[in-house]
Amino acid sequence: MDQDTLQVMLREAVRQTVTEVLQILLDADREAFLRQHGGRKNGYYPRKLETAFGQVKLAIPRDREGKYYPSLLQPYARRQVDVGEVAIALYAAGVSQRKAAEVMSLLLGHRYTHETISAITDQVLEAAEAFQKRPLPEEMAFVYLDGFFLKVLREGLGVERAAVYVALGVTPKGERQVLGFWLLPTENAHAWGEVLKELWERGLRRVLLLVTDGLPGIEEAIRRVYPMAGWQRCVVHMVRSSLGQVRSRDRALLAQDLKGVYMAGSRQEALGALERLREAWGARYPSLVASWWENSGALLRFHDYPQVLWPYLRSTNLMERFIREVRRGTKVRDHKFPKGEAVYKLLYLESERQEGRWAERRLKGFAEVQEVLEGMLRERYAPRTQTLTHKS
Repeated sequence: MDQDTLQVMLREAVRQTVTEVLQILLDADREAFLRQHGGRKNGYYPRKLETAFGQVKLAIPRDREGKYYPSLLQPYARRQVDVGEVAIALYAAGVSQRKAAEVMSLLLGHRYTHETISAITDQVLEAAEAFQKRPLPEEMAFVYLDGFFLKVLREGLGVERAAVYVALGVTPKGERQVLGFWLLPTENAHAWGEVLKELWERGLRRVLLLVTDGLPGIEEAIRRVYPMAGWQRCVVHMVRSSLGQVRSRDRALLAQDLKGVYMAGSRQEALGALERLREAWGARYPSLVASWWENSGALLRFHDYPQVLWPYLRSTNLMERFIREVRRGTKVRDHKFPKGEAVYKLLYLESERQEGRWAERRLKGFAEVQEVLEGMLRERYAPRTQTLTHKS
């Protein structure tokens, strides 16, 4: 490859990086404006911008009220760049510290190292700690619990897998909130019990339903801390596990029969579908069918709530969407973090970003059943004051 071709390729790569970074900053700028002044997003419009690295095509964000205009594109404006804001915005968007240092050096004309970027983003840790300790609302209609694994460098131990625990709450109004996140050595029922205990101690006292996967012991952990709350086992996890246990030629037909159970219009219809499941598959897969019967109470708990909410309650999909966004930020880091604090920075920044998005709209269906959910909370918790039954 000759020198001219190499320079053209390098310049194009830099121009593409500049485009991506500017788009990240534009989106972050609108988020900051809406948090301060209120309003709602209203999509984008295209614009070309001349830069020192060539012309770039951007999607300029706008708001419905027409009050917002990107501060970094104001005509003739001279704006001092806040290096800390830029570094944190890049980190939150999933750009690795080394890449962020390269980009900032190109854009701002000063040499930055990944150590510098790390020091700047460490300022986020204080805010993350405050986020983790903040008081919680006294009641939530639903609480989702789920976890995933990341690779973390432990001093003196090398790279290890660590479990990230996340709790997500939904109010009777359909408002979502990240209740907390934790980095622990492994995922088990005891650790989930400690997570629930912390939620209680931070003020969350009344919950209608907790939605989780089928981790052994999780129901007992819920009973110890929230004995008056119901437990819904994630149907999606159960289906995946079941289909993984059968022959490939049986999966499509079995999946259809399982769908007849969890998509039934009533609990009675679901139990009828379970009976047909036993007749069709009981002899071939006895333990699988027995598991569905034994767990039918937790799998069909969503029938106790308004039908419009069933799609939200049958699975942990709401939580998994949040986790996917977090994982997006881990990909450029090769799913490996130099220390636990880096995980907390990412989780806090993603929580802030997602809650900013959620503030613009509530979940569909909740408005029409808000009074029903509030009434259910009053009825369930009115007879007696809930006491914390776990051992301190």
